[in-house]
Amino acid sequence: MEFVVPTILVADDDVRLCHLLETVLTEENYDVFLANNGEQAINILSKHPVDLLLLDVMMPTLNGLKTARQVSRRFSTPILMLTAMADETSKIEGFEAGADQYLTKPFSVPELLVRIKSMLRRVALESERHGDYDNKRAEQAIRLLPLTKTEQELFGYLIQHQGQAVSKKELQINVLKRVFCEFDRNLDMHISNIRRKLIQAGQPRNMILTRRGIGYSFEPQV
Repeated sequence: MEFVVPTILVADDDVRLCHLLETVLTEENYDVFLANNGEQAINILSKHPVDLLLLDVMMPTLNGLKTARQVSRRFSTPILMLTAMADETSKIEGFEAGADQYLTKPFSVPELLVRIKSMLRRVALESERHGDYDNKRAEQAIRLLPLTKTEQELFGYLIQHQGQAVSKKELQINVLKRVFCEFDRNLDMHISNIRRKLIQAGQPRNMILTRRGIGYSFEPQV
């Protein structure tokens, strides 16, 4: 079985802390990305598969709470919130924003590493239990494909409804934001473009199946 190195994104405006964590995590055999604000973090997540996000609360441009909300809406990446604010209200705000765990600064490196291993282990077990490992791999593959924003949203919607036949009407209204018309070929054009890009990236085109008389469905390839 091929060993996959977990990837961790560290988002913190403290540059020294970022580089310190990069050194520590690299020594622990993790791949590491660094961001110094929320916008950079989301940009990285949209382009690279990430297994865990270490997210500081107090950041410029887009703070940690706002970043966590956007990440939770767009990605399945678990979030470990890092903050100097230890009061109960701040923690509740963090959890409501989408944080999975909370670690108060200053923290010890051993505790951080234990938290990381625990979260990654739990995510792996939950993925196996729910049978969505291929789903996660597909989501990661999508972020690496040269898809347009509409194609990303369309493919992502199908993945969220894995194994289900999603009607053209539902896709046109919920994703393309168009009034349903059975003669509208715009949706079919987008699906064709996605399949073409899948093939060019070495992925199977039949990840998206045509359900005659209904619409399309996403079927992960084992």
